[in-house]
Amino acid sequence: MKIRHLLFVTMLIASAGCAGGWRDGAGPGAMALAQNATAATAPAKAADGSATHATADGALFVYKGDATSVNAAGEFNAWSTSADPLTKQSNGTWTLAKKLAAGRYLYKFVVNGTEWKQDAGAAEAADDGFGGKNSVLVVGAGSSAAGVAAAPAAKPAAAPAASAPASTDGVTFRYSGAGNTVNVASEFNNWSTSADAMTKQADGTWALTKKLAAGRYAYKFVVDGSNWKEDPAAKETVDDSYGGKNAIVVVSGASGASGASGTAAASAPSAAAPAAAKPLAAGARSRAPQVTAGGIVFTYAGAAKSSVALCGAWNNWAPNADVLTQQADGTWTITKKLPAGSYAYKFLVDGSNWKADEGNPKSADDGFGGKSSVLDVK
Repeated sequence: MKIRHLLFVTMLIASAGCAGGWRDGAGPGAMALAQNATAATAPAKAADGSATHATADGALFVYKGDATSVNAAGEFNAWSTSADPLTKQSNGTWTLAKKLAAGRYLYKFVVNGTEWKQDAGAAEAADDGFGGKNSVLVVGAGSSAAGVAAAPAAKPAAAPAASAPASTDGVTFRYSGAGNTVNVASEFNNWSTSADAMTKQADGTWALTKKLAAGRYAYKFVVDGSNWKEDPAAKETVDDSYGGKNAIVVVSGASGASGASGTAAASAPSAAAPAAAKPLAAGARSRAPQVTAGGIVFTYAGAAKSSVALCGAWNNWAPNADVLTQQADGTWTITKKLPAGSYAYKFLVDGSNWKADEGNPKSADDGFGGKSSVLDVK
């Protein structure tokens, strides 16, 4: 989950997302998920190609520094670490011209696949929720920092209703609070900050009805593209690993109706409630990734109640793309084919706890004060 978008990231992100950087989606994916972002403006930069700036149809991103690869990760791409690569120019800078709709976007540069960097040339920045800063880009009308209008006061909202009530059409999410836009970010959309927009109702609340497969999903509301909010009406929550809570919704039955309004769990979707974790057998332990004829075997041997996922640079730190299977000895494993390269990765345990691989001694800073494991595939 976050960041935020790591957000993703990450991120979380991840995101967006995953941590490590979790900007996808992380989780938190967040994703790089900018929680309670507060803007800090600086003098506007010259729009001459020497710094990131808005253009007639979007933006030109500019990065200066030593690198083998640079990507732009932000709200515009769900804090993906690979979607928007910059190109190295003859003068040593890295640039990317990208079409963007008018709006305000949080972003960072991802250097060499794992290092999250604030844009030193950005005219505006905002707290990223992890002790650092996201850069801010304003595209379109009012593209100078001084020209951005303050958000209008929100219409007083009615008292929050029970979260995510069931219906024949799916699950209805409701948010009561100030905001110009509200989105639902969750495991079901890889913690995207833009995929599931809510609609403002006559009483001032925001609502979204969405069909979901049976399962248990962690989610949050994303207000005005960057403020991550817990659902106060949720009957069940889980730690988001960043000092806050993810709300939970449980979906049961073929119709996508919720069996218990406003409840869920932070795990990969499952038709039934997760069974108690098997105890580890004597001698069961994490071990370094093993190269086999079928691919690389990753093993996790820590505590897990319901799920373990493998999140890394190859899957944009997605929280449910590569799910491990619990074995008879209580360990969790997955066999994954990967092309040659160097990959940062972590285990995502029970949908919210990011863990480095204890069996792999090689690691790198994850950008959030922790470590991502690193695997070199030849």
